[in-house]
Amino acid sequence: MMMTIGFLKADLLLNKVHWHDDKQGEPLNIGRKTRSIPPAIRRALKRRDHGCRFPGCSCKRFVDAHHIQHWADGGETSMDNLVLLCRTHHRLVHEAGYGVQQTAEKGVVFSLPDGKIIPRAPHTRFRGNVVSIKSMNRKSGLKITPETSIPEWYGDRMDSDGAVDMLLDCE
Repeated sequence: MMMTIGFLKADLLLNKVHWHDDKQGEPLNIGRKTRSIPPAIRRALKRRDHGCRFPGCSCKRFVDAHHIQHWADGGETSMDNLVLLCRTHHRLVHEAGYGVQQTAEKGVVFSLPDGKIIPRAPHTRFRGNVVSIKSMNRKSGLKITPETSIPEWYGDRMDSDGAVDMLLDCE
């Protein structure tokens, strides 16, 4: 038993991930040598970002490392210039004109194609404080009960004419 604990302890010490620094305390950075992400930096990114950093996204798997300042434009392959994005948001940044910047005061900031900043979203993996949520709902006049989510629809066909009339009435 003591031998097993010793092995585990040694294994933990040997495999300790320095998520932002190397063994000499220097930031993980390979500069302009290559744009591909080495395993040590990828592990550090996973530990720092915990998944896609796009506001409101909760994707933890199938994420790609994105150079904030593109490698072809002189960006380095370093922790300070990399962010994890899911495939959908990575495509938006590269093909749809969405922006991502690293600022000293706000950290990673995302923007729409028109340049408007996308506000930070609450951490979507956190359920929140149930007591405070219920209190906010009461103050807003919301009464949520177990019956709230039961629809008044019983599976019959949608009345297309009625739906269009209702939409036209909203104008």
